[in-house]
Amino acid sequence: MLICGGALLAAALVLGWGVVLLPGGVANTVDQGWHDLMVGIRQPWMLETSYALNVIGGGWVATVVVPVLLLGTLVAMRRPRDAVYAAATLLVSVGFVQLLKELFGRARPDDLLVASDFGSFPSGHTANAATVALVVFLVFPRRWVGAAGVVWTVAMALSRTILSVHWLTDTVAGMLIGGAASLIVAAALGRWVRLGRAGQGATSLGWAGSAAAAPAWKESPVSSIRPYRPSDRDALYEVCVRTADAGGDATGLFDDDRLWGDIFAVPYAQRHPDLTWVVESADGRTIGYIVSTDDTETFETWFRDEWWPGVAARYPLSGEPEPTRQDGMIGYASGRGPGRERHAAEYPAHLHIDLLPETQGQGLGRRLIETLFAELRSRGVPGLHLGMNPANAGAGAFYERIGMYRLESGPETTMYGIRFD
Repeated sequence: MLICGGALLAAALVLGWGVVLLPGGVANTVDQGWHDLMVGIRQPWMLETSYALNVIGGGWVATVVVPVLLLGTLVAMRRPRDAVYAAATLLVSVGFVQLLKELFGRARPDDLLVASDFGSFPSGHTANAATVALVVFLVFPRRWVGAAGVVWTVAMALSRTILSVHWLTDTVAGMLIGGAASLIVAAALGRWVRLGRAGQGATSLGWAGSAAAAPAWKESPVSSIRPYRPSDRDALYEVCVRTADAGGDATGLFDDDRLWGDIFAVPYAQRHPDLTWVVESADGRTIGYIVSTDDTETFETWFRDEWWPGVAARYPLSGEPEPTRQDGMIGYASGRGPGRERHAAEYPAHLHIDLLPETQGQGLGRRLIETLFAELRSRGVPGLHLGMNPANAGAGAFYERIGMYRLESGPETTMYGIRFD
């Protein structure tokens, strides 16, 4: 990320030198041609839209309203680290824009239609739009979020040239600055921010259900699979919470982050250490796991009678008139027991699998599941089931590639199964 961000910043600098030092060069020829084109095709609706974007993308709306809404939303979602990342990126973006304005001091078009500050290169409106778009995408990596961000940024860039307040290359530089700031700050914050949906996104394919894996970088060149050890217990809590929120980081969503692990990971390792494997990075960290039971009904009885009573005191209900999300999760755990899974008789085993981003691209998910399947077959277990978020198309495709098939499902959970006999 640091290299990509640095390259984008360098590209903006090179572009600036080109338009300033080569006044009669290709860049200015293109700028003047684009300027004349925009003046020639202006329509009333284009001007009205551009005036609106001028207000939204600058002044107190861009410097106060938009940041407050973005940061407030992230804080309300209990994602304070993402809020810190967003705030830092917005500040760095503004800093880059002002630095380049002072450095190049480019004059604006003579026929501009709105009042603007000093320096045409780069476009601050476009840089701000690109910054917000990329920050939101890195925090919430969904295709539609990315597409909306592209549309928003391009629309803002076009509006600046329609209003003749910027040259075309100014807006291109603004896009480069927005991308540079977003990536450089993400690289600077590193694993602390764990951008839950792109840099911090994780693969969570287990029975709790999650979103599809997000793209991420690898932090270790080689990872290996080994049997679970008691010393891995704390790591199970950590990996579980970092993959619990629709495949992303759920740190801070609940009063005690261990709630996730005490429902979906640690009890399995406690009950079935021989059906638990972990992924170990090259530097010895536990960065993924698969946990399972070979008999769902027996496990759920044990969970209800022994496990949950031993940990439930850690997780009191909120007492709020409207149950919180944490209350709902506590209620789910308290209500677990035998006889609640319709597929348990025919497919008695079930699993949870969670992997951090650095495990991706190594085939570790398939290897974990194949390791578990081989052990279950050797025990004579007839079949296994699991459930997932219906929106998790990527995980569904993965399960089908390894031979699993859809089972009868409810509206909130898609069930898959596989027979071993």
